[in-house]
Parts: sequence; structure tokens; C-alpha cells
Amino acid sequence: MLKTSIHALACLAALTLFTVPSHAQDQALQLPTRAHTSGAANADVLAANELAAKQKANVVNPLSTETCSYQFTSGSGKTYLQFCVTANGNIVEFQSPAGVEQLSPQASNAYEGYGVCGAGTGYFDYANADSGNWDAPVLISHTTTAVTIARTTSDGLWTLTQTLTSIPGTNPYAKVTMALKNNSGIAKGVVLVRFANAVPNNSGNTHNYVENYDGTNNSAFGWLGQNGTADGGPYGLMLQALGNPSTASFFREGFAIDTLSGPDPCNAAANWKGLITSGNGSLVYWYDFSVKPLQTVTVNERYMSY
Repeated sequence: MLKTSIHALACLAALTLFTVPSHAQDQALQLPTRAHTSGAANADVLAANELAAKQKANVVNPLSTETCSYQFTSGSGKTYLQFCVTANGNIVEFQSPAGVEQLSPQASNAYEGYGVCGAGTGYFDYANADSGNWDAPVLISHTTTAVTIARTTSDGLWTLTQTLTSIPGTNPYAKVTMALKNNSGIAKGVVLVRFANAVPNNSGNTHNYVENYDGTNNSAFGWLGQNGTADGGPYGLMLQALGNPSTASFFREGFAIDTLSGPDPCNAAANWKGLITSGNGSLVYWYDFSVKPLQTVTVNERYMSY
């Protein structure tokens, strides 16, 4: 992880009610990011890179999929929300409000998902790429408003159970609950991440993939800004923590990375960029905590238009 400075100290000050995870005592000041600085880049180069990446096939592992298996819809107009979930638990479409697609502007190539790092071994599935060390997903339940999917790592050490729920209202959102179980008989430190290659407000269709990205202790977000009014208004996509993890000892932070591919969960901030302006990138929300033998730790997040 990158060494922190002002931003990390501020985050830790805000978390004084919580103790440092036992496995992180020797790196107590190592949150993923440093003080936020501008990450502006050459828009033409970034656009070309993004277009090329969006055209790549799933080359990491054939278990990854961008195929929609469970679709959820609510509201209309400004309260409209439609999102789609794969059999593996990835969100591959997020349209909110009506007509504003924020993950998959080309009706394909939506990269979103989850990663785990335990004892130096990384496990991830970002829809376009899978680490290849997961068992097949197990559908636990499916209703008109929610789906629950469980996946166990192929070494049997971890089980991640995800519940994705459609929450309607004046500002609707997709709630993501991730429950990570330590299947072993020993306590372990673990990192859990959520990732999204957000393409806010149809920017890929009409604005050459030029966007803005940043994060805070509680969220990561991408937005197009006022130059997006041709698409019906300047909108963005936010990945936001809902409450605290179900453990008293943790680190957490949201941040932007300057790549389209999901991060190595064991080095999630390798491509951290701070504030990205007039470029392109992705969103990461990161947790670091300890898990007792056979314990399950649950985190809650949401995707919402803003």
C-alpha cells in the first residue's frame, strides 16, 4: 500500500472510536491513499486507452461473465432505477435516472465486482476478469427486489455471500451487502474491496470518455459535470459505505484509480491517482479488518446516482 500523509491521518482521527486491526499494528498509518492531488491527464490518450480496453475479451478466466442474470427496476423519470446482476454477483448495468446509463453506455463492457486478499493471496471477479480461484457461484435466493449469491474460494478458506437489493424512492439505489466468512480455524487479516469502472452520464457515448473521479473516507465517485447537459443533466455515480462493518476494528477508504481494470486486492491502491479531472478511471472502496476463526464480517454499501 502507499504510505499515507495528511489525508490518512485525518481519516484515522475520524476513526478514533475504533482500534487498529491486530494484523495491522505494525502498519497503523497505512491507508491506501495519500493527500489528494490533481490527476489530470491527456484526454485523447486516455480515451484511446479506454476504447481499446473496452474492446478486450475476457482473457483472465472463462468463469467471469458480463451476462445479465437478474434485473431489477423501479420508479420512473428522475426516480427511475434499473440495474442488472450476473450469476457471479457483478452489477453490469446501472441506469438512473431514466436514460442515464452509468456503467455500460454501450450495452456491454461493464466492469464491476469484488476482491478479497487473505495471507497474500488475491481473489477477485470484476465481470470482465476473474482470478480463477473461485468455486462456481451458488444462488441462495432471488425475489423481485433482491438476489443473494454465495461464492467460496477454491482453496476453501473464504466464502463471500452477496445480497444485492433494489431500494426505490426519490433517490433510489442498489444496496450491496457483502458477508465474508473465514472458514479456517485461525484468525486472519483480510482486505475486501468493491470496484466499478464508472462511466457516468453516458460520457462514453458523447463525451469521449472524459470524466472526473475522487473518493473520501466514506465513498468513491465519478461524475461528468456541467458539460453533460446534452445528456439531460450533469450526473455521476457514487459507491458509498452504509454504516460500519460488523466488527469493532477496521480501516476503510474510498478512492479513484486511473485504470479501467479492477485492482489486485492485495495491492488495491497501486494505481491510486487522487483527484482525476478530465480523464478516465474507476472507483474502489477498500476495507481492512481481522476475522476470527469461522467468523463472518458484513459490510454494506450502495450505488446511487447523484
